[in-house]
Amino acid sequence: MKVLLINGSPRANGNTFTALSEVAKTLNEEGIETEIISIGKQAVQGYIACGMCGREGKCTFRDDLYFRVMRAVNHEL
Repeated sequence: MKVLLINGSPRANGNTFTALSEVAKTLNEEGIETEIISIGKQAVQGYIACGMCGREGKCTFRDDLYFRVMRAVNHEL
């Protein structure tokens, strides 16, 4: 099992990161793999229900953030 922790704060190493790190530490102690991704200073496109994923098998918003999350989730790309 792997848990992906998303840091939405614009301060990549601020209080949110500290809190997520504590969660990650506890999960790691239980044998659960974790990864923290900081997205606070990036533009994040919201879901628009365009249906592209159903038609094309992939999201239309294939930017750097998309690939970082997909790598973390799928361990590939």
